[in-house]
Amino acid sequence: MKTNMYLVRHAEVKYIPDDLIRPLSEKGKKDVKKVTSFFKDKPITKIVSSPYLRAVDTIKGVALDKNIQIEKIYDCRERKVANKFIDDFDSFINQQWEDFDFHLEGGESLNQVQKRGINVIFDLLERYESENIVIGSHGTWISVVLNYFDKKYNFSFWKTLKMPDIFLLVFNKKELQLIKRFEI
Repeated sequence: MKTNMYLVRHAEVKYIPDDLIRPLSEKGKKDVKKVTSFFKDKPITKIVSSPYLRAVDTIKGVALDKNIQIEKIYDCRERKVANKFIDDFDSFINQQWEDFDFHLEGGESLNQVQKRGINVIFDLLERYESENIVIGSHGTWISVVLNYFDKKYNFSFWKTLKMPDIFLLVFNKKELQLIKRFEI
């Protein structure tokens, strides 16, 4: 009774201030074809995603290919950084990884993101046991979910993430058996 979850980090984006509707770049749109091709021969049965446009658009080709509707889950969203622009993002993210409770005013800590991410994972395991699930999400969300299961997924790992990136989590009931990263 294994459940396979594929965590898919969105493809490259074209920066605009509105996080919710930030679109894919031209390279990102091309990379969507790689994501779709990766899942071509896999028996995917469920597809869920962050409601953010870039996450949905990255896995939309898989949904169309498999004729599966994307279930948008708000708690798969990227973390909220703050209510204002941050000048020194590198220092901020470093501090967050050193202290999982650190957050700026109006923003989320990594502990908060991890908690909602893990709640999503266990909810999906309950609802879709023995299924093959694609989850479209974001780099920090995926990193802190992986970190929950294995502390080697830390700040150094986070810095290696690509756009897009794909990880497989294999569960037997609610027990994690395997984490595997794929090159696409």
